[in-house]
Amino acid sequence: MLIISNEMMDRAYGCLFGQLAGDSLGSLVEFKDALEIADLYPCGVRDLKDGGTWNLLAGQPTDDSEMALALARAIAARQGFEESSVAEAYIRWWKSEPFDIGITTSSGLSALSIGQSAKSDSQSNGALMRVSPVGIYAAGNPALAAKVAARDAALTHPHPICQSASSAYAAAIASGIGGDDPATMWQTAWDYAHHSPETAQGSKAVRERLILAKSEPPYEFYDQMGWVLTALQNAFFHLLSNKSLEEAVIWTVGSGGDTDTNAAVCGALLGAAQGGSAVPDRWCDTIAACRPTIESGAAHPRPPEYWPTDAGKLTEALLLVSLQTSS
Repeated sequence: MLIISNEMMDRAYGCLFGQLAGDSLGSLVEFKDALEIADLYPCGVRDLKDGGTWNLLAGQPTDDSEMALALARAIAARQGFEESSVAEAYIRWWKSEPFDIGITTSSGLSALSIGQSAKSDSQSNGALMRVSPVGIYAAGNPALAAKVAARDAALTHPHPICQSASSAYAAAIASGIGGDDPATMWQTAWDYAHHSPETAQGSKAVRERLILAKSEPPYEFYDQMGWVLTALQNAFFHLLSNKSLEEAVIWTVGSGGDTDTNAAVCGALLGAAQGGSAVPDRWCDTIAACRPTIESGAAHPRPPEYWPTDAGKLTEALLLVSLQTSS
C-alpha cells in the first residue's frame, strides 16, 4: 500500500508548480531565438511578469498548463484516468476559445468532438507538455504512469514517438515522486519508453535522445521548434546535470524556440526530483495569486478551471487518488 510521505507530497508540489512556473516564464519570450532573448534579458528571464508573446498576466498558464490542469481535474474528479472524461475535458477546453492551441492538438480535438480518433504523423510536443499530472496520480507506480500517458497522448498525438515520449517522461515523474533519485528516474524513463505495441516503434528514437541527454542538451531549440524530442532531451539533460530547478528553467527559456513548453516539461521533471522548495517562492506566490479575469486586467480572461490558484489543493487531490489506486 502506498503511503504518502512528506517527501512525496513535496515532490508532487514541485512537479506541478515546476510545470506552471516554467510555462509562465517561457511565455514571456516564446518563439524568439536565443540571441533575441539575450538582448532583451542580459541576465536571463528570471521573474514572472505581465506581458510576453501572448500579453498574459504574470503566472497565467498557456495552453500547455491549461491542458495539464484540465487533465488533473479530470483525474481528480473521476478518481482515476477515465479516457472519455479526459477527452471531454480537453474538448471543453478547446471550445473555451483558448488564446493559443497547437495545430496537432486542434485537429485531434476536432476529431474527438465528432467521435473520431486523432490521425496525425506529427511529432510535436502537445501531449508531452500536459502529461505531468499523470506522474503525480501514478506516484510510485511508473508502470501505471507509462500506460496512462500513452493513452493520453493517443487522444491527440498518436505518433509512436509521442506516445513513447509521454510514457517515458510520466514514468520518470512517478518514479521521482515515489522517492527515486535522478539516475533511477532516467533508468525508469529508458525502461518504459518501450512498454507496449503502441510505443514500440517510437522507443528507439526516444531512447537515443535519453542517451544523448547524459552528455549534452539538444541543439535544435529554434530550428525544430515544437519537436517533442527536443523538450524530452532537454529535461533529462538538466535532470542529470545537478543544476537547480531554477537554473535549469532559466537556461531552458534562454535557449529560445518553444520556450514555454520546453521550460514546463523541464520544470515538472526537476520538480519531481527536487521538490517544491526548489521552485522559487517568488514564482509560486505569483502563480497562486493569478486570476485571469476582466477585473484583473487580463487581456485573455479565462474560465476558473484553467486558473492555477488551487494548484496546491489539486496536487493533494491527485496524490489521494494515487493512494486509493494502490490500496
